[in-house]
Amino acid sequence: MALRRAYDWASHFREGVPLSNLGRWVDSLMRRFVERIPPPAQDLHRRTKIVDVELSQPLSPIEVTGWTDAHVLVRLHGQPIGAIDLELTTGSVLSDVLEHTVRDRLGDAVRHHLRDDGIQESDQGPRHGLRHPCQERLHPGSAAPLVSVVVPTRDRADELAVCLESMLRLEYPAFEVIVVDNGPSDDSTKYMVRERFGDEHRIRYIFEARAGASLARNIGARCSHGEFVAFTDDDAEVDSLWLAALVAGFRRDPRVACVAGLTLPSALETHAQQAFEVYGGMGLGYEPRVYDLVNNRGDTLLYPYTAGVFGASNNVALRREEFLARGGFDVTLGPGTPAFGAEDLDLFLALILDGWQIAYQPAATVRHAHRADFADLYWQVFTYSAGMTVLLTKWALSDRSVAADLARRVPKLMPAALLRSHRSGAEVGVGEYSKQLRWLERAGYLYGPVAYLRSRLAARAKRRARSRQTH
Repeated sequence: MALRRAYDWASHFREGVPLSNLGRWVDSLMRRFVERIPPPAQDLHRRTKIVDVELSQPLSPIEVTGWTDAHVLVRLHGQPIGAIDLELTTGSVLSDVLEHTVRDRLGDAVRHHLRDDGIQESDQGPRHGLRHPCQERLHPGSAAPLVSVVVPTRDRADELAVCLESMLRLEYPAFEVIVVDNGPSDDSTKYMVRERFGDEHRIRYIFEARAGASLARNIGARCSHGEFVAFTDDDAEVDSLWLAALVAGFRRDPRVACVAGLTLPSALETHAQQAFEVYGGMGLGYEPRVYDLVNNRGDTLLYPYTAGVFGASNNVALRREEFLARGGFDVTLGPGTPAFGAEDLDLFLALILDGWQIAYQPAATVRHAHRADFADLYWQVFTYSAGMTVLLTKWALSDRSVAADLARRVPKLMPAALLRSHRSGAEVGVGEYSKQLRWLERAGYLYGPVAYLRSRLAARAKRRARSRQTH
């Protein structure tokens, strides 16, 4: 039977069946295998409520009927300073209990924020109607640079509508939003944007028949007019300070070419969503940081190649001219390719290696929808991990100095990456996650080099096909 299948495949190739068809079959087979892995034992009764509280206003009780836990984002003067998790035993959390818990767990962060603002009480309003210093640092001034926000989307009109509504609540005076409808199966997105946002001059719709989120982002950036170009996803909701905080990050230093923000879950209602947060989620902490190759190095053992510490393409802004001069995102690495999605990591690493800085601004907050079931979460962890070694493979094959550096450092880290039951506890959010996620992470690491080579071969085949069509 195996020999017969091999013969059939060879016959297909002789008959000219495109390589992409086989690639799609392989990806589909891998995904079905990953998604059939049984989920861990679940606490079917656990439901986590997400709550935002603002310390400069009187705290109110948290009504928690029907919920077992609360994940509380704590803000001060609109800016996130930390989060606390509460186990719920009654129908509500009283305001004095909440205040005591915040003081106990986040007291140092609150005092640090107040000290930087030159005030003593968190509920003290700005004098004479002026902004607090922390808010003034985010304010763009009278000549706010135009920011172009690019949102790639495909067949998610309802989620996109929520995303665009959040854009219209931005406290930033100069921005445009470019929706790139990326290889859609129907016209639902086009009609939704026309009907709900047709009168909004700041929102533009672009149709792009070719699939690929990286391609869509590049096209949106080329059609934009801003000094900066920001990216988010269609299943994200942006905070009102999002753009102001991203732009403020560029004022830290002229060498800052990229600013990333804090990405938080929009819901933690299912076990899979909760498991992803324990695994590490997308959060990168609540302290602003700057990264480079000299004085501001990251904490990971493989820095700067562990480019996930810099951020992700669902919450990032770049200097538009620099972004376009580099050709944008590598379309052979983005979602929809055999490499799954390492295009943002690739760009971050290129900027750092070229001597630029990347700033992290937690005040630039985005709420993102985590995968609600384990089948999707398993595939996400597998592809994210593969993206890590896709990145290493690309740079090892294209840059001799990087190859030499990786050859010295990677062998020392292999036992920890492949044999330890968990990743380093120093990473933000990492806890006691399930063994299924750890095994999928390992499998992704091992598959990444294969994924990269497949992606390069697929891109070469596409170029040859286009060349034949033009001759």
